[in-house]
Amino acid sequence: MKTIFFLIFAFLSTIGFSQKSESGFKSGIIGGLVVSQVDGDEWGGYHKIGLQVGLQSRFILRDKWALAIELKYIQKGSVHTDKEDPYSYFRIKLDYIEIPILLNYQINEHFIFGAGFSFGQLINAQIDDANGNISGASRNYKNIDFNILGQVKYLLNEHFSVDIKMAYSIFYITNQSPRQFNNLVSLGFAYEM
Repeated sequence: MKTIFFLIFAFLSTIGFSQKSESGFKSGIIGGLVVSQVDGDEWGGYHKIGLQVGLQSRFILRDKWALAIELKYIQKGSVHTDKEDPYSYFRIKLDYIEIPILLNYQINEHFIFGAGFSFGQLINAQIDDANGNISGASRNYKNIDFNILGQVKYLLNEHFSVDIKMAYSIFYITNQSPRQFNNLVSLGFAYEM
């Protein structure tokens, strides 16, 4: 819990500091959908659908370069179902408070490419099978998740944009074997002031 408060304080402090330079700073709200899988859980496919919502800030560094920082709630995990075998159902639900940091390059009036990393604090983990919640299984997941990120952003106008991000865990997210990694693609929408 202390880590979550630190992350929120650090993000808000950054926003407050950056507002001194209005021309080089933009902030806004973000939201969107996430499709994810957990590599190493023996099931393939981006079948887990989740949400993301939060705040973002962009600091214009120079020319076409900017540093983007977000603070968001994001849902990750995986789901396996087989219509022919209802007892095969298995779901990993992982909720994080996450801070992505991306270096952005604007190639033209509409397109921005970005790359970076994110730090996530696990706030909830739930593992279910066909019989319901698997008691104690969530303790096998680490509290911290570091990811590498890639982004393509399309600016619709001065205030609205859409983006696609791909993220993958740098370190495994479990304390058990087989080792597992978060793997996701997100579709985001942003409104910047």
